[in-house]
Amino acid sequence: MKGVRELIKHLKPYRLQILGAIISGILKEFFIVAAVGICAYMAARVAKGQPLEDHPYMLLLVLVVIARAVFAYLESFLNHDVSYHILVDFRVGLYEKFITICPDILLTQRSGQISTTLMNDVEVLEWFYAHTVGIVFVDAAVVAALTVFLGSLHWLLAVCILISTLLLIVIPFIMRKKADVQGAESRFRLGEANSVTLEGINGLNELLMLNAVDSYKKKNRAFMDRLIDIQIRYAKRMGTEGGLLQVTSGITAVLINIIAISLVFQNRLSLEWYAVIGTSVWLVFAPILELCGMIRNFGVIFAASDRISNILTADPLVEDTGKVTDISEIVPEVTFDHVDYTYVNTSDKVLHDVSFKAERGKVTAIVGESGAGKTTCINLMTRMWDVQNGTIRIGDVDIRDIKLDALHHLITTVPQDVYLFNISLRDNISLGRKDATDEEIIRAAKMARVHDFIISLPDGYDTIAGERGLQMSGGQRQRIAIARALLMDAPVIIMDEAVSNLDTKTDLEIQKTIRSLADQKTIILVAHRLSTIVHADQLIVMKQGKVVQTGTHQQLVGQEGFYRRLVEAQMKEA
Repeated sequence: MKGVRELIKHLKPYRLQILGAIISGILKEFFIVAAVGICAYMAARVAKGQPLEDHPYMLLLVLVVIARAVFAYLESFLNHDVSYHILVDFRVGLYEKFITICPDILLTQRSGQISTTLMNDVEVLEWFYAHTVGIVFVDAAVVAALTVFLGSLHWLLAVCILISTLLLIVIPFIMRKKADVQGAESRFRLGEANSVTLEGINGLNELLMLNAVDSYKKKNRAFMDRLIDIQIRYAKRMGTEGGLLQVTSGITAVLINIIAISLVFQNRLSLEWYAVIGTSVWLVFAPILELCGMIRNFGVIFAASDRISNILTADPLVEDTGKVTDISEIVPEVTFDHVDYTYVNTSDKVLHDVSFKAERGKVTAIVGESGAGKTTCINLMTRMWDVQNGTIRIGDVDIRDIKLDALHHLITTVPQDVYLFNISLRDNISLGRKDATDEEIIRAAKMARVHDFIISLPDGYDTIAGERGLQMSGGQRQRIAIARALLMDAPVIIMDEAVSNLDTKTDLEIQKTIRSLADQKTIILVAHRLSTIVHADQLIVMKQGKVVQTGTHQQLVGQEGFYRRLVEAQMKEA
């Protein structure tokens, strides 16, 4: 019932449509029974040799059939209209929630599980909203009406309907525990299978180059076999429930017919009414069986609902409680003051008492081995996560006191792994500034040394980047990302290995651009290349989450220490 209540609360904005669907459904079932009853009544009168001309049965039958069609349409339309609107609400809500709980969710869940929740799990709920909620009320009304009708003819007929209805509803709930377990496992296995398939598609180039396609096919097949196994077990349980439901409804219908025949022989029921009862009773069980069929799917429905609810109710990693929105007076200097950070669900600290200052008008480079905590510092500056101890300030303002929108106007980042959207290069560059003119876009592209490449393309700036920018090299994607950041014109620019894929000549040109910007902005680099860090005004050297040295390249390379060993190792590799 908790799962039902969780799903039903989303119906509140659409209660009028649902009410209309329920009324339409009740009238549809009424006219179905009425049509069959009229036909049965006419047949019985003919069998008794009674004339039909004295009653307008055919006209009444035509009107009933038309009315049934109209209300069937209205019920279906209103139910699905509500259902599809709610599914859109769920998808929009999930995406908005993903924004508040990323990137942590990407560390704890595979992309296939996330896509399953966002698309497949939401789609499963269509069963509940379009084919279950309204039917419950329709069936209740139909059963109640038929029970009263049959009870007026003989009390034993009403008792049969009531007992049968209770049995039909109880059967799915008897097997509910197994359905819940199988439903949860089925959704999890689907997510795992999706993850493996997506992984194989995204990594296809590597699989081909490493001649690992056959081994990955076997892995993909193994995950598909696990999915099939749980789906078959789920289907067997549903088949068992379906058989029990059909047997129960069938025996009840036969029993009601036997009782009705007995009443006819006892002259306590006319032949015409027996014909109506004997044919319509089979129709009454159809919606009940349909509802029970949906209840049999509750295992999958509630498993999907739980996965969606777990995300929608998850606490955001970063609370946007900042009050500062006017950033014009904030001095764009970034200060780390005794910062500690530990990832969620781990015990090892990633950052230990980190303190440094990146000043305006200077280029600050954060260097160190992989895993030293450099990218974590970047993520904390942009509030992908919040510090657990210490503070990060821009000027004299704690970044937690700045509204996130304002913070993202203060800081722009060029990441190491660039994501380009499947839109034009012009739109990719102006992603953060939709009001940018073509002249501003071209100027940013020239500063990023990507303009010549773009105009060499047949469609120039209107060229579609391709999904994830896969039609371009890593260096070209990085330069477009740099142009995107330059167009934002934020006071603080962070470049996380942003030139790692550039050739030496382009790297040097980009360094000149960075140096020209440094007079007005705070530039923070995360880099390994000597050519990138050697001219920085300040180096922050990190090792195992700690700042172990600070100074310029000339100062640090001239003294014994960790930085000098890093440089010597890089020179040997070169």
